[in-house]
Amino acid sequence: MATTKSESRRVGRQVARGLTSMKNWRRLGLFIVLLLTGVVALIALGARTTLARSDHQEATPEPVAQLPSDQNPDPASVEDPVFLKVYAHVNTQDSKVPVYPTPADAISNTNPLRELNGYEWVTVIASTEINGVALSQINADEWVFSDRLAFFRPSQFQGRTFDQIQTPDRPFAWVISEFQPTNEPDGDVNAAAPVYRRYDVVDIYEKALVGTTMWYRIGDQQWCTQQRLAVVSPRQAPARLGARERLHSKWISVNLFEQTIAAYEGERLVYASLVSSGLPRWETVKGVFQIQSKNKSQPMYNGAGDPELGQYYLEEVPYNMFFFEDYALHGAYWHDGFGYKKSRGCVNLSIKDAKWLFNWSQPYPSQYGYAQAAPDDPGTWVWVH
Repeated sequence: MATTKSESRRVGRQVARGLTSMKNWRRLGLFIVLLLTGVVALIALGARTTLARSDHQEATPEPVAQLPSDQNPDPASVEDPVFLKVYAHVNTQDSKVPVYPTPADAISNTNPLRELNGYEWVTVIASTEINGVALSQINADEWVFSDRLAFFRPSQFQGRTFDQIQTPDRPFAWVISEFQPTNEPDGDVNAAAPVYRRYDVVDIYEKALVGTTMWYRIGDQQWCTQQRLAVVSPRQAPARLGARERLHSKWISVNLFEQTIAAYEGERLVYASLVSSGLPRWETVKGVFQIQSKNKSQPMYNGAGDPELGQYYLEEVPYNMFFFEDYALHGAYWHDGFGYKKSRGCVNLSIKDAKWLFNWSQPYPSQYGYAQAAPDDPGTWVWVH
């Protein structure tokens, strides 16, 4: 379970450009020089970003080669500033990481402000290089050595919206690990069938229990085991909502076994996706709750070194929706393991899923990205089961 603090921070950058008044050809030449300088700066920034890993262990991402220029975020992602941030995991495995007030202090190893320790994630807002040593700025007047950071890109995964009047009449599922179907339950591989990749979506037409293993038919002579899929089965709201609320209220179902989430308006399914809930040591609380408060961005941390939770710090966690004490639905930029348990109690969502649910659910966020449930704007129901 994350210990949180309501604190938002916005980092803005302004770049001034101007052309001196001179002859046209000289003006053009100066413009080209400035343009090339900007391109070099962008390339340098891109070199600090790495691909998200899709393993399903509670592992720390390792530094990888720089991204080629054709793997920049897709155009749609720039609509959300979360995807424009540079996130990094701090390597504290071998030793603590000192934080300095200026690059010069870092180079001379003087005046350290504090030390990073435990499971730490930061957002990088600037970078520089002095005598061949790269430094990254993580907050106002806070600098660390760049070689202690592993840069990471948030997952671009997003769930499904349902615009039709009728809820789907059969279960569907996301593929969470690659496979090629068998021709029957516990049968031979169907060589003519396609290979299904992670995050593919399939319909489920039939199921069969063989021993203790559940098998699903996803096509003609195409079967796979339950372990390969995260299933959404459209369902009715819990009885606690009452007859009228079940017909008219917004509510959210979080299925801890399947690691899926489904959003409803009355009896109609409007959105569904994958989640990552609490690991066995930090199980997500079960029950029927209501969203109490929302915050567009804030840190989450356990700085006390609680032996149960361990010491951790996550900067700028996006799209937080608190439904019970410190338990929240929120975006997770630090992994791409949706469909598997990975959190310390909260319900992790991809950035795009968290943003959709944050804007759709009640209480509705203000222009400042904060909301508190009230009688005239009650929180959306959240059923965790």
